[in-house]
Amino acid sequence: MDKKSIKVLVLSHSSELGGAERSMLDLFDYWTEQGLVEPHFVIRQPIKNLAKELRNRGWPYNAIHYTNWSQRNPSIRAEDIFRNASYNTKTIFAVEKLIKKIKPDIVMTNTIVSPWAALAAHFQMVPHVWFVREYGDIDHQHIFELGRKKMLQDIDTLSSLVVTNSKTLAQHVGEYIDKNKITTLYTPFNLEALERKSLQPVKNPFKHKDSLKLVITGRIAPSKGQSETAEAVGKLNNLGYDTELCVIGLPTDTLQQAIEKHGIEDKVHLIGQKSNPLAILAKADVGIMASHQEAFGRVTFEYMATSRPVVGANSGATPEMIEHGINGYLYEQESVKDLLEQLLHYARDRNLAKRHGYAAKRKAEKMMRGLYNADALFDKILAITSEKNKNIYPLNFSHRWLEYPGIAQKYIKDSEVISIKRLLYLRLRHRARIIVLWMLGFSDKNRGPVR
Repeated sequence: MDKKSIKVLVLSHSSELGGAERSMLDLFDYWTEQGLVEPHFVIRQPIKNLAKELRNRGWPYNAIHYTNWSQRNPSIRAEDIFRNASYNTKTIFAVEKLIKKIKPDIVMTNTIVSPWAALAAHFQMVPHVWFVREYGDIDHQHIFELGRKKMLQDIDTLSSLVVTNSKTLAQHVGEYIDKNKITTLYTPFNLEALERKSLQPVKNPFKHKDSLKLVITGRIAPSKGQSETAEAVGKLNNLGYDTELCVIGLPTDTLQQAIEKHGIEDKVHLIGQKSNPLAILAKADVGIMASHQEAFGRVTFEYMATSRPVVGANSGATPEMIEHGINGYLYEQESVKDLLEQLLHYARDRNLAKRHGYAAKRKAEKMMRGLYNADALFDKILAITSEKNKNIYPLNFSHRWLEYPGIAQKYIKDSEVISIKRLLYLRLRHRARIIVLWMLGFSDKNRGPVR
């Protein structure tokens, strides 16, 4: 029986083209190819590469200026806090207006860092699905204004379904979110498309024909392990194993210092960001996932899909994808010594990389066919949007979440205007949590306006 098509409104935390945004595009590519969804997107100003991808697909979008409820460096200046709260409140109103206009069957939020569409859906009593694609704090060093516990509890309150990108992350958020609401989705990668991209012509970054060729790709940062990988490459060469490392991503001073320290300038190739890193992966023997805490590892999957074994840190969701000694090796997180020992398997036996690469490709295929695929997720979403299940999570005005965010001046009568000074005081007093219900004419005790 054919499944019906549903209208979906999706908020992206940015208009960049990072891993979370690419995973979102992969999912909606899969669903729209089957005629399952009619998507409409909200993306963040200023407009960047994501907008082009949406236009190429003919998907409508609205660009709005908003900030996030988690940052690496949160604003502390009162005027910045006030301005951001104003932007974010206007975003809630704008999303509410969109909901009324396009009448989506469901609203979705892509990643945990921007809650504005969730709150708008809550006010409009439309079911909401929240995609949690990262830990936030322990992987990206974000600071949550409400703290991790309260943030996850609020995600629970505002969502009919919470979708994680790995079973490992599902277990992590399950400490504070109703486990019955949590499901897992492995991003529906188009394996044939990945294979085609890997075969496109590209300049080979490696210099030596017979070297062990390693590749590591992604955002370059201390937590991503590029420097410890460079150190392991230096030690491999010191042991007499000709080894090269290609680093895809914008280089940093810390990485450059590690390269110079070990005297391996001719062994490490910094090639910057590439529009098609898959073609570079195809030139390598082994992929490295050295991230200290990876929620899924899109790059890990791409290594596997291009028949490359993976040597990865034994943390986060990486062990969920790498079977030690079968399609790669796991090493003790941040241990250069253990990373070196695992890489030695491939340095000593070049055919082992090919055997493990074959197993990696089979593992990738199995993940796409398993229980955590896009078809299974759509069935769950369809159940949520059915008439009998609509609005099973009604508004709860007493819940703490509705204390955040906002300065909803448009809801305040002229005689009830609160001064800027008072608003700033409240904003700071509640650690960036002005009570939006005050502005809406509610309060926890008497649902009356606060003076």
